[in-house]
Parts: sequence; structure tokens; C-alpha cells
Amino acid sequence: MFHRFFNLRLKHKIAVLCAALVIVSTGFSGLLLYRNAADVATETEADHSSEIILQVNNYLNEKLKGIITRALNMRTDSTFNDTAARFLIDDDPRHYASALSYFSDVFLEMRYSEPFIASVFLYTPKGSFYDLSLPHDPGVRFTGTKLFEAIGQKPSASVYWLPRSESELYRGGEKVISLVLRFSISGYGEELYMVIQLKESMILQYLRDSRPKEGSTTMLVDRESGDIVVGDSPLIGQLLAGSDFKSGLLGGEFGRSEAQYGDDSYTINYAPMKVAPWTLVNIQSQRTLLEKLRGMKTYSGLILLISITASFGVAFAMAATITRPLQALEKTMQRVRWRKFDGRFEYPYEDEVGKLGRTFNFMKEEIHELIRQQKGYIEQLQKEKEQVRTEQRLKRVAELKALQAQMSPHFLYNTLDSIKWKAEMEGQADIAKMITALASFYRIALSRGKEIIPVKEELAHAASYLAIQSMRYQDKFEYEFCGDPEAERRTTVKFILQPLIENAIYHGIKQRQGGGRIRICAEMGEGSVRLSVEDNGPGMHPVKLQLIRKRLQAVRDEHEDGYGLYNVNNRIKFYYGEAYGLKIASEPGKGTVATAIIPSGASEGGAESDV
Repeated sequence: MFHRFFNLRLKHKIAVLCAALVIVSTGFSGLLLYRNAADVATETEADHSSEIILQVNNYLNEKLKGIITRALNMRTDSTFNDTAARFLIDDDPRHYASALSYFSDVFLEMRYSEPFIASVFLYTPKGSFYDLSLPHDPGVRFTGTKLFEAIGQKPSASVYWLPRSESELYRGGEKVISLVLRFSISGYGEELYMVIQLKESMILQYLRDSRPKEGSTTMLVDRESGDIVVGDSPLIGQLLAGSDFKSGLLGGEFGRSEAQYGDDSYTINYAPMKVAPWTLVNIQSQRTLLEKLRGMKTYSGLILLISITASFGVAFAMAATITRPLQALEKTMQRVRWRKFDGRFEYPYEDEVGKLGRTFNFMKEEIHELIRQQKGYIEQLQKEKEQVRTEQRLKRVAELKALQAQMSPHFLYNTLDSIKWKAEMEGQADIAKMITALASFYRIALSRGKEIIPVKEELAHAASYLAIQSMRYQDKFEYEFCGDPEAERRTTVKFILQPLIENAIYHGIKQRQGGGRIRICAEMGEGSVRLSVEDNGPGMHPVKLQLIRKRLQAVRDEHEDGYGLYNVNNRIKFYYGEAYGLKIASEPGKGTVATAIIPSGASEGGAESDV
């Protein structure tokens, strides 16, 4: 074996020796690195899990404290106490209806303002109050529920935390965790119970999202019984059965422990909660944690193979007769990289470098020819793409024109005038007023086939639509216009404001308790005209608002139908480009503002768009 080794060529000997050195040094270093990394990763992850558990604990404490504080503040509210006292002390049955409406609104506001709350329920000996927006089960009596039975087992307490269960007070079978507050009303001798049910699914999702690593489970455990309050793994019960940290976990202490179950080891971090009698527990599987570190072995193997290959390369590159022509070949290749195809690699010998040089020269010429052909193909494709885009644009315009041409303006106006005359003859002033608004609405909508109209006509079109809707909803809302004269002299694509107003009515004003308000404005911006529709409805949830904004920013679909927000946005971008479109702003409880942004280039007397 050694004889064969010494008979090898020198460059082969150098390659073999370099490879052996790399194998030994890399393998030994990799083993030490893996062991050290495993110890450091385990300790670091345990500390990281402990920090996250403390953060989650503080967050949940603040959440639950805020819910309890809000409930206690509501009990001290004069309106709350006066409403409850009138119903409990005075036997007039009319007080129940007013009290039910008031408490339902209060409970609904609590549920919307705090996502963790599933429902709120108030029990009094004379009757119960609940959230009218939820499917309450009228056949269920609070005194006959398991909730009331559990409360009776602790007669001296004023705050009760009950284990998770299906909601007995409302239909749907949602899993909830019940918080019950017992209190009294001045002037009334018997006790009242307020039941605040928390969403077990939302708390569970929060715990899942806050997990430090894969193989990690976070849950809430009852300190009295050791049962899982919120969690999706029965592992805690199995670990508690044979571990020595049970007393610390259930005793309300902060700590960390190690436990063995089956063929896996677990690191357990736990932190007691102050507001509720629960302990937050995180269980981290050591096997799962180290599973990723085991990938370092594979990584070390790849490094080893790369190092062996590099060592062979270094050994062969040591020959000067190879290095010099390779450097010359590299310079020629760099010129090709810079798109310079002039010049050839010249090498007089017939060895490997000479063959490589001839092959490179051939490839360079082929690449040059392919690049030239590719440029021709790209130019042809660009021309075809532009032609297709133009055809699609013309097709879209033709479809819009065809749609407008289907309506006969003279027939429509004559018919509406006849209906208006008939209504006036019959003394139906409201019908005549509505017909007049409708005629104005369609007169501006048709616009003699024009797509681009003055902003003041678009505002008049919106006023006609609002007049019709106001009569339809019997003055459930009021509206106002604010217009900048300079903005009104500009032009815009028609049918922008009407869909926005329709959305404000159906998704804003109709969802509001009491009278609503809609405000339509035309204002000048920086190089643009801003047409906005603002309502004082309930607003949007931030997640829904984010989804709408994301879809408005998405690539337009040339075949998308509809006359909603997205159609308005697409039409603006279609006529004026991607720099313009629709912007949505909303705040829960305060309302929504939809703003159409169009260029301010053309005025009322200017030229109409080419479209």
C-alpha cells in the first residue's frame, strides 16, 4: 500500500495528504463543536423560554386585570346602578325592557373592545340580562346551571374562576372559561352575579403563537386541582404524576425543572399568575430541540467534502505551468462576463489547458450568438405584449361603451317624467321628489356616453343618490357636502362616489345604533384631487382593514367584475395609472373614510381623457 502511494505523481500525493489532514481536523473539530453547541443551545433555549413565559404571564395578568377592573368600574357607574336599582326595587314591568337594552349595549361594547371576552351575562333574582347580539338560550335558568352549582360551593367568595366548559348561557357550544363576580346594589338586599366568559380558543391561540420553539407546549394549569385550564396537550398531567416539582408548580412559585417521560427529557418553566389562580407552564422537548442541532453533523459532513475537494484543487493548482495559463483564461472569461466578446484565449500547447481554452472559445462564440438572438426575441415579445395590452384596453373600453349604449336615455327620462307627473297629480310629493332625484341620478350617470365628467357633476350624482337613500331609510342618517371650488372644476371618471356611499350606508350607517352621518368632500391635494366619503359607523377591525388594503394594492385583474371598492380602485388605476386609486382609513368605534385619489391635470373646460 505504501509502495503504491510513493509511486504516485507529486500532485496526487499532495492531494491525498491534504485530504487526510482535512478529514481528521474537520471531523474532530466538528464533534467538539456539536457537543458544545448542544450544551449552549439547551441552556440558551431554557433561558429564552423562561423570559417568554414571564412576558406571556405579564401580558395575561394585564389582560385579566383589565377585564376585572372594567367590570368593577362598571359596578360603580351611576347609570349602571340606577338602571339596576329601578328594575330591582320598582315593580313596574317597563323597567325590564329599558334595563335589558342598556345592559345589552354595555355587554356588547365590552365584547367588542376586548377580543378575549366571549360574552357577558348579569343575573338578578328578578330576571337576567344578556347580550342581545348573541344567541341566548331562554330555556336555560342560571340557577340551574353547573356555573351556579360551582359558585354555591364557595359561598364566601366574591370572585370565582371556573374551569373551561361549553357555554351554558348561549347557544353554539363554544368552549369558555368563566369569571363570576358577586356584588349587590344599594337598596336591594339580594346578591347579583355578573358572568364574564372568556374565549378558550383565543387564549389557546395566543399561547400557541408565543411558543419559543418547535416541540414546545405552553398551557395554563389550575394551582388548586392541577388540571389544565387552557392547553392542547395532556403531557403536563403525566409529568406531574412522577416528578418532584409538583409542589413548586402548584404552590405558586417561579421556577424551572427537568423531567423524564418515556425516552425523552423535558425542560419545564413555570410562572404563577397574580390575577387568576393559575400557573403558566412551558414544556420543551429536548429531543426536538436537539433535532436541529443534529443537522450540524450533516453540515459538518458537507463541509468535510467541500474541504477535501478544495484541498485537491489547491494541490493541483500548485503547478506553475497550470496556474499561469489559467489566469490568462480567467481574464478572458472576465471580459465575457462584462459582455465583451472580442479577443480569444491563445495557448500553444495541446494539454488540458489548451483543450479547455479551445472549448471556451467555442462557447464564447456560441453565447455571443445566443445573446444576439435573445435580444431579437425580447424585442419581438415586447412588441407582441404591447399589442396584446392595447387590444385588451380597447376591448375593455368597447365593453364599457356597449354597456352604456344599451340604455335609451330619452325613453328613461320620458318614463320618469311621466311617473313624476302621475305622482304629483295623486298628491304623492315624496314619490315625486324621489323620481326627480332618480332622473337627476341617471342623467349624470349616462352623461351622453362620456366616461370623464367634471367633479361637480360627480358630486351632483352623489347628491341625487343620497336623496333617494335618505327617503328610503326615512332620515336614518344625515349627510353634508364640502367642496373646494378648484377641485370641482377638475374632471374625474364617473361612478366613483356612488359605490363608496353605498358601502358607507350598508357597512357603516346600518350597523350603527341611532342616527348616522355621511360627509362627502372634494379637495385639492399635492398634484391630485381627493374625493372622500366619511361615515361615523362602527368602523373596521384592524385585521379586516389590512386585508382590504392588501387587496387594493394587489395586481389588477382585467376581468374582475362588480361595482364595489375594488371596481372603483381598478377603474381609477385603469384610466390614470398605478400611482392613483383608492385609500381606506378606519378606526373601530369611530367610523371609516374612503378616499379616491385622481390626478388634477384636466379642468372642467379641458380636454377629455383619450380613453
